[in-house]
Amino acid sequence: MIIKKVLGTHDIARICHVTPPAVINWLDSGKIPSFTTGGGHRRVWDRDLVVFMKEHNMPIPPELASEAKLRILIVDDEAQNRKLINRIVRKQYPEAEIEEAADGFEAGHKINTLLPTLVVLDIQLPGVDGLKVCRTIRGDQRFSGIKILVITGHNLEEARKQALEAGANDFLGKPFSIEELADSIGRLLK
Repeated sequence: MIIKKVLGTHDIARICHVTPPAVINWLDSGKIPSFTTGGGHRRVWDRDLVVFMKEHNMPIPPELASEAKLRILIVDDEAQNRKLINRIVRKQYPEAEIEEAADGFEAGHKINTLLPTLVVLDIQLPGVDGLKVCRTIRGDQRFSGIKILVITGHNLEEARKQALEAGANDFLGKPFSIEELADSIGRLLK
């Protein structure tokens, strides 16, 4: 089970070796997603701080090392597709924590608890479709650092357009080769 930590401005200043006013400027400008407690204090999830630090080439301290771990969520309603993608990802990133979801509802739950680095997302899902999952991720500031690779085998040109409009970072049509998937994931995680 992942335990999320909440950090205050002074904690962030200590971790990043800057002053609290610098942290407040980052929060005010939206560089780090934050929320306000009932008492009016600004807070940041540890995962969001790690994303910010990676984007700005800051060293990740040991106390945040577990949050810096690569987490990948594979969402596809076909078990054989999930297994294939899992094998490809595991070979490319053996240290990654990999989870799977068979539908959009399960994906939403796992995105909230796992806070993945990358979501490999099929569009054709039972219940909540992949485009809605993609829009939901992009509509929540807590998930701004998540990369999304949409995959589908249906109506490729229209699906590509819809996926990118919904906020996907990249698109891959089925059937795809092992190399194409590995290249797409590599580009998104570089």
